[in-house]
Amino acid sequence: MNSQAHSKKFDKYLDELSKHCRAAITAFSGMNNCREGMGASPASLSESRTLCLQEFSKEIKNIEGMFRNRNNREYMKKIRETLLTEDSPFFTKDGAGEYGPLKMFQATRGLYASLSYYEEFENCFKILGKDPENVSALFQKSVLLYKTGRHMEALSLLDHVLEIVPSDYKIWFNKGVVLSELGRLEEALDAYDRTNELEPGFAVALDNKGVVLAKLGRYEEALKLYETVLEENPDYAEAWAGKGAVLSALDRKEEALEAYGTSLARRPEYQEALAAKGGLLAGIGRFEEAGAVYDRATELFPEDLKLWYNRGLVLQELKEYEEALKSYNRTLELRPGFGPALENKVKVLSEISRGKKLAEE
Repeated sequence: MNSQAHSKKFDKYLDELSKHCRAAITAFSGMNNCREGMGASPASLSESRTLCLQEFSKEIKNIEGMFRNRNNREYMKKIRETLLTEDSPFFTKDGAGEYGPLKMFQATRGLYASLSYYEEFENCFKILGKDPENVSALFQKSVLLYKTGRHMEALSLLDHVLEIVPSDYKIWFNKGVVLSELGRLEEALDAYDRTNELEPGFAVALDNKGVVLAKLGRYEEALKLYETVLEENPDYAEAWAGKGAVLSALDRKEEALEAYGTSLARRPEYQEALAAKGGLLAGIGRFEEAGAVYDRATELFPEDLKLWYNRGLVLQELKEYEEALKSYNRTLELRPGFGPALENKVKVLSEISRGKKLAEE
């Protein structure tokens, strides 16, 4: 078999593996979304959970089967070397059967995310095979691990890279990002401080430090930091949005709205600022304005289910039930079985039905 045909066959294998991972994740999510308060009886919910668990287990077995099939040995070896760790539950002696559903869901989710970056992981693997201490490849692999949600592995790799190049500010910055994602906020602050010692005035690190300070409830420190950043970088949209978040937390709502407005003036298609402004407007009861923001946001980012869901909430408050229904339907297209959208969809349908009955009387 020539290399091109072999490559196509492997790509097909990756696609099939990805399909089973996605199906397993959907089934597990469906199991968690079967909750009370959604108009279904306890017996019906229990049956739905059982069916989802059965589907999840079936797809896990399908994944295991693809790894254990003798015809797939070469592909299994490539994926194991390139994407997974030695303790992956897919490669233990007894297989996935010795793990609970949550552990297998987490492993499947990590594998699914990693498959999307297979070529990038493979490139790192090839370089590191020749030069295990190649800083560039190690750093790139840490970034890929972070992108695929494997944060502890990313952190461990970054610590290893810092043993080789302890004064590289980019490595310290990324370590701060990973630590923040892991909720290790004080350590993240230390990493960002070290970043700025090595690269004074690095605005992105200062911005991220502001986010961490806000998470720790140290709002006045965060506000002072954002003001310092904006003195040097008045067009930095992210810092304006960060300042808006801090002002909102300090209950300085109007100033927060001004900050979000400034952020969007600098960067009109800034997704986070649009979402934050819409949420703040809704929170203070300015639903018409919030609706306009969410209209714009969902137009720009039609795949963001949170924007669609929040748009539905605002339209529901405005009693625009038909439009709210469209938003909830779109939310459920993006995430089938999403409990809050299902619950509100039921309420909206009830209001629509009630309105039709009143019109007929």
